[in-house]
Amino acid sequence: MGPTVRDEVLINEVTTDVGFVRIGAVEREMKPYIDFNWDASTAQLQNLFWSPRYRAIRNANTLLDNIADSQVDEEFKRQVVAEARYIRAFEYAYMYKYFGVVPLRTTTDLTVQPKELGLPSEEDFRNFVETELMEAAEDLVHPSEQTQISRATKGHAYAALTKFLMNTKQWAKVVDVTQDLMDLNYYELFPTYRATFFVENEPQNNLANREIIVTWSLTNEEGRNNNYQNGAFPPGFRRSDNIPEFEWTTSMANWATQFTMRDGFVDSFDPDDVRKKTIIENYYNAAGALVNLRTTTHNSRSIKYFDNNQVGNASGADTPYLRYADILLCRAEALNEISGPTQESVDLVNLVRNRAEVTPYALADVGAKETFRDLILDERGWEFFSEGKRREDLIRHGKFLEYAEQRGLTVSEKQVYFPYPLAEVDANPALQQREGY
Repeated sequence: MGPTVRDEVLINEVTTDVGFVRIGAVEREMKPYIDFNWDASTAQLQNLFWSPRYRAIRNANTLLDNIADSQVDEEFKRQVVAEARYIRAFEYAYMYKYFGVVPLRTTTDLTVQPKELGLPSEEDFRNFVETELMEAAEDLVHPSEQTQISRATKGHAYAALTKFLMNTKQWAKVVDVTQDLMDLNYYELFPTYRATFFVENEPQNNLANREIIVTWSLTNEEGRNNNYQNGAFPPGFRRSDNIPEFEWTTSMANWATQFTMRDGFVDSFDPDDVRKKTIIENYYNAAGALVNLRTTTHNSRSIKYFDNNQVGNASGADTPYLRYADILLCRAEALNEISGPTQESVDLVNLVRNRAEVTPYALADVGAKETFRDLILDERGWEFFSEGKRREDLIRHGKFLEYAEQRGLTVSEKQVYFPYPLAEVDANPALQQREGY
């Protein structure tokens, strides 16, 4: 799990104005994404964005196909059916970010759906995901009643649906679903931005952290660990004044490959923004010397995730997938797209800005719809770096290809989606490759 979460974060940032990778094996893996020359044979398309998703969908379908014959009580049956429908729809919504519509397999019974399955229409795909998540939410438990961390709740379903509706630009539905989530009266921003990501404040360790809705739950065990930080540590890193809670020890890995941040993004923060404190621009090395990372272009580091109990490659720091801050900014964006700036939409953005200790906006300051749209995009960048959201945000705002061209890359309109994996197209004659690939 560790490498897959790492690669998801990297791919969604090195394709944008936020992240960069240099040196070593991970640079070679990320090079097609950095240079915008991926193709259908690029490994992560199959191994990260496709195969694990369809395995989860198969497992959900297996349960749904057979649960009627089970002898378990009806209440439990209703719950696990809702959970399976949530998982299946979540995976389809996840894949949509990368591929657009994909074959919509809803049963393991090949007499109902053929083995070689073509693409649904955009309308059918959207209706399926939306219906599944809304109906699953009806039978999922309230988050306050869920005793097993990461097990699905109503909040999970509403949050996943919010993101799907955002990426399909269904603004009115976003407003409705974010209201459903807010009406649960459960989620809230954690008081301190940096501390939101501390291991001791992960939901399984601190029930007061009600900001994290969906997370990649990671441990100190190889295979289930977070290893993003091993590439983020600079050479000879020991500590940084920005992160006094953490000191690297010789029992921890520090890779030759370097996960870095682009200068323009780092410099875009307000100097007083506390979110920037998770980015280091200098550090103390093993000799106790202060090293300035900014002497090399695009060389600052995000140390958003760290674990003082890391051993070797294995850090137990979780990587959040959906946070309440995301819901607030999604609602603000949707309201702006419907009606332009309103007091409510500005107030929602200010909830996030106030925690970041930067000057809140007044309604008169944010300008017209287009100006406020850009301000929200900027806010999302400062709030969610190293969480794998930048690519989808830039695509939704029509800036993904534009920003790549500004970096000197040659791009094509087809690249807002990835191609279907070559092995899948070869194995399934009913699956036609995306146009242009």
